[in-house]
Amino acid sequence: MLKRSPRALGLWVGAAALAVTTGAIVAGDLAALHRRAQQLGPERRVVVARRDLALGTTVTAGDVSARHVYASQVPRNVLDDPALALGRIVRVPVIQDGYIAAANLARSRRSGLDGVLPEGTRAMRVVIEDGLRPRPGSSVDVYATFSHDELGTGAISNARDPATVVASGVAVLATDGAGAATASRTVGVTLLVDEADASTIAYAAAHGRIVLALVPPEDARVPGVTRR
Repeated sequence: MLKRSPRALGLWVGAAALAVTTGAIVAGDLAALHRRAQQLGPERRVVVARRDLALGTTVTAGDVSARHVYASQVPRNVLDDPALALGRIVRVPVIQDGYIAAANLARSRRSGLDGVLPEGTRAMRVVIEDGLRPRPGSSVDVYATFSHDELGTGAISNARDPATVVASGVAVLATDGAGAATASRTVGVTLLVDEADASTIAYAAAHGRIVLALVPPEDARVPGVTRR
């Protein structure tokens, strides 16, 4: 019988110890993964946006996809089938890879511009001269400028300056000729506003001049939709 040299025996013992240690580590990792999976819950199918979906977008097959994530990571009311989103109007914007919930979409019977109008809101068109041409889906503050004779009267009775904000952070639903080059000095912009803002903007348009200022997304608001 061949005798092992002390060096060979040492290598064999080291290899055996390494195998035992590796097995223990792998077993521990598998157990940790199993516990983690139990904590996260089962996987479920969810619908996500394949690109940014702006307010007023009609959802097509190319806009959405499905993926599987752990149930504990999914917000409430997220759709589980892309077919449920097809043909519906986006009433709360969704960023790329974001979950699409029922609250992001108008009811299936809605279509066109009225599809994005939550209860209690109005779509209101204003005409801007030599001013901002905002893209649909952006948000703006609505300013009105008045002559000194108009200040302190009517719906703008609390105005102290020749220019005042009459609506803030309102969503742009549509812009005439959006994305097209035009030499016109005027542009029509359709805004999503609540009833009170609609009244104030109408007064301002009749008695002064409307000016729009683009605002950051953090300052945007959608009337009739509670911010999270």
